[in-house]
Amino acid sequence: MARIVVAEVCPQCRSLDVRATEPRWFAVEFARRGELDDGWVDRLEFECRDCGVFWD
Repeated sequence: MARIVVAEVCPQCRSLDVRATEPRWFAVEFARRGELDDGWVDRLEFECRDCGVFWD
């Protein structure tokens, strides 16, 4: 099976030095994590390490 990897590019300076984070609004105990998290990410936030721009 072939896998496709897509690099996130900064929309302002076109840098590839980008950091991605998954923001969480509340803490979940590890024992209950499986009940609440089905493996999908609700939202990702990106930040360019070169120019500092944020986007999602």
